[in-house]
Amino acid sequence: MSDRYAVVVRVTTPGQPAFQLRKGELGISVFDPDGVSPPLTADEILAPFRAGSVVVYRTLEQISEAGLVLIETPGADVLPDRLRVAHREVTASPTASRADFKSALKRLEDV
Repeated sequence: MSDRYAVVVRVTTPGQPAFQLRKGELGISVFDPDGVSPPLTADEILAPFRAGSVVVYRTLEQISEAGLVLIETPGADVLPDRLRVAHREVTASPTASRADFKSALKRLEDV
């Protein structure tokens, strides 16, 4: 699969912004379904989260076009191993201010 069409998955609460930084956060957690073999399913990603959570998909191209960067970083210990391995963070470019980061996340939200 071309990186252009590769996707990441964000777990969120319906009716809430999916790409909003909380105080003190430096990145937005997402999962790369193709980061493990066999690839993760939406149901597998949702399983450890609160009932009623939903997934939102964004392509790597959309992340890049918003001026954001995707980095590999292990997920929290409370996650199943496959999700820990497939965990990524959407972050700001090294030169971006926090305000720039929030604006870029807003663009990603509005895709």
